[in-house]
Amino acid sequence: MARQRRGIEMGVLMLMWQFFNISLETFPPITLLVIAGQVALYMGIIPVSWDAVTVCLSAQAILRWKEYERLVLSAFEHGDDLHLYYNMLSFLSKGRSLEQHFGSPYFAYLLTVFTVLTSATYVGLEVILSELFDDKQYLKTCAIGFSGVIFALKVLTTSYWDTGYRRYFGFRVSGKYAVWVELVAIQLMVPNTSFVGHLAGILVGIAYTQGPLKLVMDLPIQALGFLNRPLTTPTRNHSNWGSGVSGYGAAAGQTYGWNIGNDMNDADYDEAIRRSYETLQTEETSRIINPNSAPLDQDEVRRRRLNRFNVT
Repeated sequence: MARQRRGIEMGVLMLMWQFFNISLETFPPITLLVIAGQVALYMGIIPVSWDAVTVCLSAQAILRWKEYERLVLSAFEHGDDLHLYYNMLSFLSKGRSLEQHFGSPYFAYLLTVFTVLTSATYVGLEVILSELFDDKQYLKTCAIGFSGVIFALKVLTTSYWDTGYRRYFGFRVSGKYAVWVELVAIQLMVPNTSFVGHLAGILVGIAYTQGPLKLVMDLPIQALGFLNRPLTTPTRNHSNWGSGVSGYGAAAGQTYGWNIGNDMNDADYDEAIRRSYETLQTEETSRIINPNSAPLDQDEVRRRRLNRFNVT
């Protein structure tokens, strides 16, 4: 049975407002498709037979129940409209800049591999924690959300481009360490987020930028003869759909209108998201202190049901 359709909730409205303020011509196709797909899935426009609860990612579901589809499906589910909004807002800036440098075919390939590897790494980390602390509860911890993949992409953006310094709790931190600071800061502000899921994304990103993952990913492409130039370090030049699967190097013309200097940049999006975590924490605390005595509607029942799971 297909999931029930939702109305247009506040998070979806805010995301639509972001799209209306930026011409669709500024969105590379894969970034646009991923965002639109996840919004449509959340709203129930795409007819599927599962929901977030039945595909959340846990080591137990993968290793014992052999439900391998969760490695992918869990990443595209979200607990509520604000969870969806802030994940897509963060993905928006990273996806646009990275897709233009890699090229759309390779970026789609990158997202596919990162999604599976981030989930697999999450499962591996939960198994290690279970053995380390002799606690089987780690195997049952369930997570949903796309931010593990977003953390992996953030490692790429901070590795490829200078990000200067940022301030966290009044302290000045180099951009290249920002992802580690945010890993801890987000967990402190919102304990229900999946620390292991975010860490898994960071490890996958590091494996690509500093480890062998990029070489392994490029080998089958080279073997199939899709590359038309040697692999090089990324430059600040934009690349379009046909600029080579590895996506590096300059391409004339098509840049989707993306101008980092004039548009909202990656740091602006991340700052908005950090503030949202504080807001969400305050709202959650107020619900605990002043519980609503009125009967719960379906949306509130769904939110409380999903509250058992970690969100990423």
